[in-house]
Amino acid sequence: MTRISATVIVLMVAALSVLRTDASALSCCRKYTKGIISMAFIKGYSIQTMTRNCHIDAVIFHTYRGKNICTDPTKAWVMENIRKLREKVQVISRKHSRV
Repeated sequence: MTRISATVIVLMVAALSVLRTDASALSCCRKYTKGIISMAFIKGYSIQTMTRNCHIDAVIFHTYRGKNICTDPTKAWVMENIRKLREKVQVISRKHSRV
């Protein structure tokens, strides 16, 4: 009975580690969006760098509707949106530093 329990535990740990690896692979950008995303829809962004599981560098824009949109960091419109987001942060920071 103990031998069976140990075997089941080992199999469960192995299965969980495989699922964890697959989940991290699914959470990265595989390709870029073809369109241009308006600043009106963008709440923030994060950056993906190439890793073993994620094969492209990307800027991931997070929308107000909860979508994550993978974009090409070499595109001018992507860098312009990042610049605008940074300006928003600076304005907020200045407001809070005066208080």
